[in-house]
Amino acid sequence: MNEQNKDQNSDSEPQIVSEESEEILEDLNNDIEEIEEASSEDIIKDLEDQILRSKAEVQNVRRIAAQEVTKARLFGIESLAREFLAVGDNLERAILSCQDNENSDVIEEGLELTLKNLETSLKSSGIEVIDCENQIFDPVKHEAISVLENNDLETNTIIDVVQKGYTIMDRTLRPAKVVVSKKS
Repeated sequence: MNEQNKDQNSDSEPQIVSEESEEILEDLNNDIEEIEEASSEDIIKDLEDQILRSKAEVQNVRRIAAQEVTKARLFGIESLAREFLAVGDNLERAILSCQDNENSDVIEEGLELTLKNLETSLKSSGIEVIDCENQIFDPVKHEAISVLENNDLETNTIIDVVQKGYTIMDRTLRPAKVVVSKKS
């Protein structure tokens, strides 16, 4: 009998161990599945967050690039526009010199038409003349080259325009050279 008991004990022990190990294995598998599910959810959340950040970064890059292109297009022509302004100044001086001569009516008329054509071209390109009539001096738009005493006007009122000023898309291209008033 002893042998039979030993055989039974030896048979029953592996079964107990295998049942315990099966339970432990099941618990471990369940834990692993939970960890895998949790980590895959975390991975999905991280990936979604990365996608959102990437989309935002792409939108920012596009917006900044569009602004840079607009700035380059608008302000890239500034030096050329300044050269055209000098041509306009010369045309105005030529017109003034023709007014003194009686025989230069045809030349004056041609110069006036040329000047109007230039001003129209500048305006269609977004270049506008700075209005100075009865304006208060603005250091962004005007450059004071002289000051005259005048008690009838407010201080810093523009009296005369020596050279026209121009803006391009609300940015000063060339300030107007003006004479301003001051009280004595």
